[in-house]
Amino acid sequence: MADVFLSYASADRAIAERLARAIAQSGLSVWWDRHIKGGAEFARDIEQQLESAKHVLVLWSKEAINSRWVRDEASVAADTRRLVAATIDGTPAPLGFRQFQTINLKKWTTRSPALPAELLEALEVEPDEVPSRAPSGRRIPTAAIIGGLLAAVAGGLLIVQPAPIDRWMSGEPEGSTLALAILPFTTEGGSEIGYLGAGLSSALADSLAPLSGLKITASTSSQSVAAQKLTAPEIAKRLGITHLVEGHVQKIGDRYAISVRLVDAKNSQQIWTRNVEGSAAELQALKSQITRALAGAIRTRLGSGDGQVVERGEVDPKAYEAYLRALEQVSVRDDRGARREAIKQFRLAASIEPGFADAHAGHAFLLALSSPSQLGTGWKEIIAQQQASASQALKLDPDNELALVAKAIALQNFFGNIDDALAIDQAVLRRAPNFGPAHYSMATGLWMQGRSRDAVNHIEQAIGLDPFDTLLQFYRAKILYSLGDYDGVRDAARQCPQSCAGTGWFWLLAMAGFAGPDVYRDDFPEFVKYARNSGIPDEGLAETRRIAETFILGRSHSLKPIDGPGPVEFSDAAIDARFGGLAVGLRTARFAIERAHADSVLDILNDGRVTFSPEQRADPRYHALFRHPKLAQIAAARRARGVTAGLPVFPVKPYTGR
Repeated sequence: MADVFLSYASADRAIAERLARAIAQSGLSVWWDRHIKGGAEFARDIEQQLESAKHVLVLWSKEAINSRWVRDEASVAADTRRLVAATIDGTPAPLGFRQFQTINLKKWTTRSPALPAELLEALEVEPDEVPSRAPSGRRIPTAAIIGGLLAAVAGGLLIVQPAPIDRWMSGEPEGSTLALAILPFTTEGGSEIGYLGAGLSSALADSLAPLSGLKITASTSSQSVAAQKLTAPEIAKRLGITHLVEGHVQKIGDRYAISVRLVDAKNSQQIWTRNVEGSAAELQALKSQITRALAGAIRTRLGSGDGQVVERGEVDPKAYEAYLRALEQVSVRDDRGARREAIKQFRLAASIEPGFADAHAGHAFLLALSSPSQLGTGWKEIIAQQQASASQALKLDPDNELALVAKAIALQNFFGNIDDALAIDQAVLRRAPNFGPAHYSMATGLWMQGRSRDAVNHIEQAIGLDPFDTLLQFYRAKILYSLGDYDGVRDAARQCPQSCAGTGWFWLLAMAGFAGPDVYRDDFPEFVKYARNSGIPDEGLAETRRIAETFILGRSHSLKPIDGPGPVEFSDAAIDARFGGLAVGLRTARFAIERAHADSVLDILNDGRVTFSPEQRADPRYHALFRHPKLAQIAAARRARGVTAGLPVFPVKPYTGR
């Protein structure tokens, strides 16, 4: 039995189809003649459905009032008190049906952004609720993981372009963008539940992410503004949003009381609120209740968010707790301890609940972005664990976006396999064009290929989704540096919303690599101030001055070469080659191959001064570096596009200089 039988004239089929879809999004089953199976007896099939439906929605129009079928169906509905009448073009109901209230859908299709309340009421729809899809294993992953894990050195404000039902009906172009930020929930009941603040808000954003036209802020941005204790209008200005979601979690004994509210960010006016209560074992179910209610509110109150939320199947409460703890740590992933704790909690969640695809995906994603120096283990172990987790996540959920991007990033970072990684990213972005990790992964892949301008476009899109993720700012500076864009790198450092990890270093490299003496004299004092504000000690500042003056002014300085354990990058190798000679630089480069991700080599593949000289790059020892599997495919991909800056030079000739 269908909840709604839809009666309409054949000329109005397109509108009927859109309306059927809209009603289905409100949680009701809808039958209309599209559902007649081939070979079925037309009239008898319609009659059976008409008799069994809970409501009969008749769409009156200038065509429908002359349709014998529509009139007959309306008569059956009226006689059994199941008639819900509406006009789609302003045509009044025909004689015999004018005593029934007629809902005006013409006004709705051209002006109002949501199904009218009187229609929802007539169909007995709870206006604040839309159902979740039955668990299928597929979901678009957490906005917290999404935005939070986007850099190889450590690591969604859903901004909405809605396509509400009224625009389906009228064919109007899309209107203004709706932007939503889900802030970390406040907690009450002891420090032991503090993790729920970031964990629940991230999980909530995750479940809402599939709603079409919706972009949700990543945790790095939402938590950054929340920590600043700004007013709603101030947050709106900082993030460019229109609405906020705020929540509060209170623990009393073994029970939780959770409240959530939807707020107009421009004026702090509350639009909607909901409260739920339950035991600690019901935490996931409570989150699901809030998700469905909030999705309904977004749709009916704001006219956006077409589609259905996706909820993972029920998992063990302890596994879900570990998963939420991991999400909390992911939001501060640039801290090594937080990264390790997040990995630990994802692993714990997966061990408690082996079928928990999201836990495996989160674990795989973090490992793909990690190096031995960050985790205190070797590449072999990291790669084996990453591949096992990604494989298990995709076995459980073949469409899991986070697991797919984790696989793509691992192909690039661990093996330099660009083409296969980009194919995965492109497939993900076709399904989820606002998925930040895929934009990040696309940016690094395109950068590896030598398509740096295209890479900038994708990293900018990732930053637009998470403007407070400083690691994305860092990667934008790296890509601009590879283009020789000194002004762009300097401006990226200046404009970073807070001290961005590593961005100042690339400002120095850009200055040393591309700036002239005049720019150095003008900008270096500002760089020193920036570096001091970032906590660089005087000894470090003295070393940066020596590096800059050696490359820009040609002065002779000594610099202790890199030795011992710890992170090493290819830019260090280029500096060592200048200060200590080719043999010293190659030694550091071999350290970088073993300790850094493959994309580290991109820092010396440019036409600036902070790279190996052409004479050094002709040396057979430099050629040997690029026979390493990590670098060989990068070199081949760039040569195929005619991008040869920094690559080995032919003919091969031993370097006779220092």
